[in-house]
Amino acid sequence: MMALILAVGGLAIARPAQADTHVIGSSDNGDGTYDNPVIWADVPDTDVIRVGDAFYMSSTTMHMNPGVPIMKSYDLVNWETISYAYLVMDDRPATTLKNNQSMYSNGTWASTLRYKDGTFYIVVPSPTTGRTYFFQTEDPEHQPWRRTEVNARYHDPSLLMDDDGRNWLVYGNNPLRIIEVNKTVTGIAAGAQSQVLIQNIHAPDPITGITPTGGLAEGCHIQKINGTYYIECITWPSGKPRTQVAHRASSLAGPWESKTIAQENVVVGTGGGGPAQGNIVDDGQGNWYGVVFRDSGSVGRIPWLIPINWTNGWPMYGDDETGLHLTRSGPKPIQGFPMKSVVSSDEFTNSAPKPTYNDAILDPLLPEYVYNGSNLKLDWQWNHNPDNRYWSLTERPGWLRLTTGQLATNLLNARNSLTQRTFGPTSSAQVALDVSNMKNGDRAGLALFTARYGTIEVRMNNGVKTLVMMNSSSTTNHTDVASYPLTSNKVYFKVDANFAGQLDRGTFYYGLDGVHWTQLGNTQQMNYSTNNHFMGYRFALYNYATTELGGHVDFDYYRISDELKGATPLTVKGFYQPVGMDGVVNTVKAGSTVPMKFEVFSDASEATDPAIASMTVADVACDASAQTEEIESLATGENSLTYTDGHFQYNWKTPKSPGTCYAVTATIQDGSRITAQFKLR
Repeated sequence: MMALILAVGGLAIARPAQADTHVIGSSDNGDGTYDNPVIWADVPDTDVIRVGDAFYMSSTTMHMNPGVPIMKSYDLVNWETISYAYLVMDDRPATTLKNNQSMYSNGTWASTLRYKDGTFYIVVPSPTTGRTYFFQTEDPEHQPWRRTEVNARYHDPSLLMDDDGRNWLVYGNNPLRIIEVNKTVTGIAAGAQSQVLIQNIHAPDPITGITPTGGLAEGCHIQKINGTYYIECITWPSGKPRTQVAHRASSLAGPWESKTIAQENVVVGTGGGGPAQGNIVDDGQGNWYGVVFRDSGSVGRIPWLIPINWTNGWPMYGDDETGLHLTRSGPKPIQGFPMKSVVSSDEFTNSAPKPTYNDAILDPLLPEYVYNGSNLKLDWQWNHNPDNRYWSLTERPGWLRLTTGQLATNLLNARNSLTQRTFGPTSSAQVALDVSNMKNGDRAGLALFTARYGTIEVRMNNGVKTLVMMNSSSTTNHTDVASYPLTSNKVYFKVDANFAGQLDRGTFYYGLDGVHWTQLGNTQQMNYSTNNHFMGYRFALYNYATTELGGHVDFDYYRISDELKGATPLTVKGFYQPVGMDGVVNTVKAGSTVPMKFEVFSDASEATDPAIASMTVADVACDASAQTEEIESLATGENSLTYTDGHFQYNWKTPKSPGTCYAVTATIQDGSRITAQFKLR
């Protein structure tokens, strides 16, 4: 067996000077305050620690790779991704989308992040492999994580490195259990036996004083603060929102006291939910903060940052000592640091440094994981294991190339789909796509991705390319809603996601110039559920083959915005004199050339090449109501259709057949058109 060293591109993290520039995805208001949610994107199951003047956070991204993201902040508000624990957890059909298998909703779940004596530690279980993985590094930004594993799954673990030199893993749901970890924190201690630590995780209701015995109870975080052990967990008592509870004791042997420390049903739109499942961290100056998440519809489970009020030795969340009024906004815990985000645009310049990951022990050495010289920003994650043979930032510099290397029946079993988080309250992503080298059966585009996905894509069948918008009524039913012929080899896609008030709607657009947009299809109603990948929607870039392999598409850029500008429909002005319109039949000499000039506008701005989708010439009867039969179709720049000096011009060379009539039509990319009729003399 040999350890396979895998590599994926990443983004080096620097600390630039404070700037007032708005950063998409940051909750920093630029005036020393922030709003909750502190990260309006899917960053669940957080564990936060402070090391010196920096804060580090791990989270869950399940079936996405690389896995177990590590984020860094200097003010608890502005976070950026600095590394991942692994690029590939395992190589098996479930991790590579082979043999109709997958690890959707699984992969790796909640992790625990710790630091002691110069070393960072992560422990994370996998429901896919049934194992628990132990990672270590001295520098998570610049060094790989060393990895060991045990053949047992410890659900929602929390690592305690006690000051007596012994190490423990607390894990599970009712009952909460504990098992000893070895001295090197690379696995379970020899001969260690799991024991019940707390039989009932629930705590007394803050109003009635009654302790529930049923409902969700998991997500533990154990900390030792001033000699007292604290364990925070999420619970979901009947008739109550998700709730944060705490247990404390002076010894692991107990006795344990319990208290509800955060419980409020935060209503957004028509949906409610309680922020919970996380832990507390101090700022080094005596102030404490809790980081928990709230289930927030289709954008996912999003973190909140809430000040802590210590009351009778209990860490109470929120604006007062009751834990019943959770903070909506406030001053940043630490001032003077720049805005950061866990999402970003990308011009695909391959300028990011290359981090290295120590990964699964794989035998034999698999070519699909060999480094390909391309370095993606760390905000990107692949759906399942990537295959480095079939994606590149170097084959066409400045572009992301996705080549088909594995047949698929739909987006859910398509390998090498590249994703970033959507974000709220509103987010938009657009791409430019060169589809010159697609093969028959290929599909490439931009998606709002979960099991209930929606897409706008290019399909190539029988040598013809078509734009198609697809929507989902369930996790298994994906329906073609609308299509439009594509006559260009370059197309622009835009997808808008509206999460404001948990509206959870997605809209899909195409364009031919990257400026003017036409909606295609209907509105997607996004939905969050455990069978819908158990995670928030993602923007996904993809290209997959249904018939033959080897085709490729190139993405010029990926650009995000937090504004929804919608469609920018086009209108046509012209044809210009001497061409008459509105049912007028123009008389021109047979065999002559007729110049027709016209303009295309969107609102007040002029649209340029290639706003014209086609020009058609049809043989008609000599009256305005006659049916047309298309005999010619031209794209901008072909033959006699040109764009110069603010005008499109079509130089129509008429047939040499006096007495015949024709209709000449200019069709715009959104389907609107103008027509002029001619009689040849």
